[in-house]
Parts: sequence; C-alpha cells; structure tokens
Amino acid sequence: MISQSNKQGWRNPWVIGFAAIVLCGVLVNLFLLWNVMRTPVRLLDDVYSVKNHNMQDAKWVQQQAGRTTLGWQARLHSPQQLQSDGKAPESAARFVLTASPARIQLELNDRDGRPVQGGQVLVTAQWPGNASYDFSGALHEIAHGQYEGSLDFPRPGNWDLLIRVQQDGRRFEMEQKIFVAISR
Repeated sequence: MISQSNKQGWRNPWVIGFAAIVLCGVLVNLFLLWNVMRTPVRLLDDVYSVKNHNMQDAKWVQQQAGRTTLGWQARLHSPQQLQSDGKAPESAARFVLTASPARIQLELNDRDGRPVQGGQVLVTAQWPGNASYDFSGALHEIAHGQYEGSLDFPRPGNWDLLIRVQQDGRRFEMEQKIFVAISR
C-alpha cells in the first residue's frame, strides 16, 4: 500500500534518478551563473558581433566620427579566403578562412583613393567564448598602401578581428567578423 507515511518510495531507483537529474540541472545553472558573474564584459554583443555597438556609447560615437573624418577605405582579403554564401544572413561571417596560419592582406586608401603609406597596423583577434584564446598580430607594409601578415588561429570557428591603423597621429579602426574553417 502506498501512503505518505511509507518512506520506501524514496529508495525507488526511478525517484533517485529523477532527483539526480534535477540536482545536476540546478548545479549546471549555478555554474553558468557563477561563470557569467566572474567573466568580464567583452566587446561583443549577444550574437557575437562587433558591428552593433550601443549608439549612445560616447567612445563608439567618437570612433565613428574619426573614421568619417578620415574617409579612409579599407579592404581585407586573404589567399586562403573562400567565397561565402551571398544569401547568408547579416549576422553570419562572410569572411571565411581555410588555413591557420592564415595570410591576411589589407589595402588601405585615403579619401581620394591614394594609398596610405607608413602606417602601423595591429590586428587583434577575439574568440567570443574565451578571452584566453585572444591574440594580436602586426601587418607589415609590402607595397604602397598594402599591408600583409600572418595570423595563427589556435582553433577553428567564429572570430572577430579588430584592425587598428596608426599613421602620423591619425587612427583608423575597423571590425571584421571571420570564420576559420580549418585549424592545423
């Protein structure tokens, strides 16, 4: 007979298994909450995009004003780049690399289309899930307005590149979302 005074129901393997599953779920959620609280806020938004910044952020507004004032035009490409699907959503990475280390090339022109010479180019690669994978690399000028370098991605997946150019006291910044398809 089953009644509330009968304590043998708690010894049933099905009840013990269900209680273990519920306990695991609670522990996993507590771990996730703890991890969110101790991890610093990244430059990325909730869809791992660096393009949709908060328009009210004064630093972002200043960066956009500086970029507009300079009028520089940058084009990033790589010999290991695949053509991405033109029908892919805006949030998808449209720059796909098939090698690591990957050779990255940057063409930089001023407002009038003349090459920007003598710039120092620093590329910071950010892994959205874990800041310990982030790294930086420099691109070196190989021709007038053309910069090239090699980036060694430690793992495949979505990456965000922050490209900073310094030239004669002027600063240009751009972001590029990429996908690395193959890692060593």
